[in-house]
Order: sequence, then structure tokens, then C-alpha cells
Amino acid sequence: MHRKEKSYIKAISLRKKGFSYNEILKVVPVGHGTISRWCCRVELTEKQKNRIKDKKRNTPLIRNSIESSFKNKEKDKSWAEEAVSKIKMDNGDLLLSGVMLYWAEGFNSNKSQNAVFTNTDSEMVKIAMRFFRDILLVNEKRMKVMVRISEKGNIKKAERYWAKVTNLPISRFQNPEILKLKKNSKSLERYPNGICRVSIYDVTVRRKISNCIRLIKDRISPCSSTDRA
Repeated sequence: MHRKEKSYIKAISLRKKGFSYNEILKVVPVGHGTISRWCCRVELTEKQKNRIKDKKRNTPLIRNSIESSFKNKEKDKSWAEEAVSKIKMDNGDLLLSGVMLYWAEGFNSNKSQNAVFTNTDSEMVKIAMRFFRDILLVNEKRMKVMVRISEKGNIKKAERYWAKVTNLPISRFQNPEILKLKKNSKSLERYPNGICRVSIYDVTVRRKISNCIRLIKDRISPCSSTDRA
């Protein structure tokens, strides 16, 4: 069958299904006049005609919505860049970042003597490690890492990955915790390197973090001024 004949048959088929000329042009690479000539005698149902009319009517709205969304994304990006540019990125900012990160993702039980931070996000773990090393001046001999991973995961590969992220030798790693996941679980696909748990066996570090959380909370919590009144 000739290529032009195939295009004609395809165009007619799409038109009978209610496609507009512009929609057909996206599939059949010929001129608009050709599509119009080929399909002008194809009768459309009222439902098909109304769909094409609605699409034409809504196209400017959709285009404006897309343009508006793009402008808003650029505006939000500019706002974030300006806001972050004002951060000095000194030890004070690292202290606040580290404390807030631990408050959200760390183990906060008052009964524990250890500081424990667990996460799947390597960037969060890196920031936490900087906080431990540069702000709290933690002795690395007090640090231990454990990988929690699916029984189907590659344990050695995961340990090498988190050793690189934490900048700690494999000798500082505890035995991994093997997780039995449900058959339909997507965890291994999402987190092929499992979960990293950093433990610091130093009650002084744990108390320092707890006190920082309490003081910062009292200082910036919306309810703190009311509570003191």
C-alpha cells in the first residue's frame, strides 16, 4: 500500500472517531489543506462536534493556565534563591539546620542515652553528619551505623553506599537489620540502599541536642510568648 494511501486511511479513521483536524495532523504528517480535503465529507455525531467545539473554546484557557503556572514556578524559584542567598551558611545556620533536622527525623525519647538519626535521604544524612562533626564535635569512635534493608536487597552494596555518605569506615557498621517486606511492597525499588541509622553512644551529645531543641522551640514557637504570659 502506498504511503499516501496509508495516511489517507489513517486520517479518515481518526476523523470518524471524532478527532479534530489539528489532532489528526499530530498523527498524520501532511498539510492542513490535505486533511481538510480528505475529511470534509466525514459526518460527525453531535457529541463529537461538541467535543471539538469545547476543545477549541478551552485551548486558550489551557494555554494561559500553562503560561501562568510557568511564571509562578519561576517566581517561586526566584523567591527561594533570594531567600537562601541571605543565609550566611556559617556554624549558626548549621546548628539551627542540624537541630531542626534531628527534631524532625531523630529519636527523641528522653529515656534513651543515645542520639539516633535515621533516614533514607543521603543529603539529609550528610547534613546530620556535618552537624554531629562540626557543631557537636562528636568523637567518631562513638558513632555506629546500621543499615536496615529488605532481605532481597544487596547488603554489601548498601553498606558501601552509606559508608561513602557518612564518611565512616565499614568497621564502624553494626550488623544490618534485615526487613521482611510484603510481596507488593515498592520499598526496595524506592530505596535500593535501604535505610541508614546513625547512632551516637554519648549521653552528653544526646543532652546537648535535647537542650537545643527545647531552647529553639521556646524561642520560635508561636505559643511560646503566650505560654510565658
